[in-house]
Amino acid sequence: MKQKYITTAELAAHCYVDNPDETETMLLEDDLQTAVDTVENKIQQPLTDVLDGDGNLPAPLKSAALLIAANLYANHEPTSFGTPQRIPYSLDYLIQPYIKYR
Repeated sequence: MKQKYITTAELAAHCYVDNPDETETMLLEDDLQTAVDTVENKIQQPLTDVLDGDGNLPAPLKSAALLIAANLYANHEPTSFGTPQRIPYSLDYLIQPYIKYR
């Protein structure tokens, strides 16, 4: 199902992409869908179960999806030329309160 919580324009702004062409827009949309699916898998429940009263995604989960999508957009290959380091208080920190343990 196509995600509806974050617009492609929001992700483009988050990635500092001005006026994305058709190809960039398709990449952004694919990365955004992958990110939303990843957040749902991580919290083990559909995002529809955690929406606020106005139907909005909680800010921490929206930020988590944007982080994932921006990383996918910026890093098209699974390699790094620097020393990878975990950024404190990022993805896991944002998602942890929403995980539904079974």
